[in-house]
Amino acid sequence: FGILLPVGGAAEEPITVRGIVFDDLNKNDARDPGEPGLAKIRVSNGSEVAQTDGTGQYELTIDASDAMVFVIKPRGYLSPLNKHNLPQFHYVHKPQGSPPELKYKGVAPTGPLPPSVDFPLRKRPEPDEFKVVMFGDPQPNNLGDIDHMANDVIGELIGTDAAFGMALGDLMADLLDLYEPYNQVMAQLGIPMWNVPGNHDLNMDVRKDALSTETWNRIFGPTTYAFDYGPVHFIVLDNILWRGNTYGVGFDEKTLKFVENDLKHVPKDQLVVIAMHAPL
Repeated sequence: FGILLPVGGAAEEPITVRGIVFDDLNKNDARDPGEPGLAKIRVSNGSEVAQTDGTGQYELTIDASDAMVFVIKPRGYLSPLNKHNLPQFHYVHKPQGSPPELKYKGVAPTGPLPPSVDFPLRKRPEPDEFKVVMFGDPQPNNLGDIDHMANDVIGELIGTDAAFGMALGDLMADLLDLYEPYNQVMAQLGIPMWNVPGNHDLNMDVRKDALSTETWNRIFGPTTYAFDYGPVHFIVLDNILWRGNTYGVGFDEKTLKFVENDLKHVPKDQLVVIAMHAPL
């Protein structure tokens, strides 16, 4: 198991997160008697990737002060969706929360790590062929832009037979308080929405990259992750590097390590689709 070190500071003593990935038969997001654990499901800390054992249990080492743990959704299952149809496939561990002085709200203090961080999954059929709705740079500057988006784009897509949607970054135009109305509009599609971070989705009032996605983490979870749908493996990558007053394009070591470890579990003949914001 790997150890995640905070960027730009001394490492705290690592801790171990444990939990179960289970079949949420009654779809109440909690593990009840008779709901079995699921074997060979991948769970990641954003760098290392572990697989659940025969009883659905996993174990990973994480940083004690700031970490993200998420399940890599397998074919034939779906994580619970919140009111905005955003998959709830992750757990944020940030005992002290985000810096309180951020212009846009980050993660509230999560407190001590729970004894078990469990991930419910719900069965659903996923065919070999399917449609995906892709959005590029919605970038609303105000509520009027969101209204235009709702009427001119989303209105025409309501009732789509796409399996899910994916927004490929710059969901915002720097005004992160518009995430709530934006997500309300996107939820009208009635399909799961996966999201990719862009350079206009950042907390720009911080000096280091590690803190630039605090608002994103609160709303969407991890910035780099993966999931399966049907026969396809999707990898979402954060390739925006915040430099304190501007941004660059590239991948940090942690992101590349995740890709390396994730692909160890992907058959070489499986189709892999990589989603990122900035062109390579």
